[in-house]
Amino acid sequence: MTRLFAGLLVCAALAACGGQDKRITFDGEFFRGSAKAVDRSDRTVFDAVVRGVSKSEAGAREAVAYEGTKYCIKWFGVSEIVWETSPDAESLPLDGDSLTLRGRCIE
Repeated sequence: MTRLFAGLLVCAALAACGGQDKRITFDGEFFRGSAKAVDRSDRTVFDAVVRGVSKSEAGAREAVAYEGTKYCIKWFGVSEIVWETSPDAESLPLDGDSLTLRGRCIE
């Protein structure tokens, strides 16, 4: 998990230096993603979604973790997440070409 966050930080730093295209690539691919609270009364629990998994499963794993990290930093100022199913899990719950993982921000 530490390796994943270190990779996310490197990607974010490189993206900040570019100036041209602010999109971040994962495993050489761009992914559309987002993260939203499951219930507004408890924003610590969220669903992170990434589309285009068929382009690169490894990239999709990194992208969904990135979306979760962005969400937790935005709402709580922390990057620690407990996932119901880890982005590093052997088998992922895919829905067509999308990956949705539920997590909880740890304050």
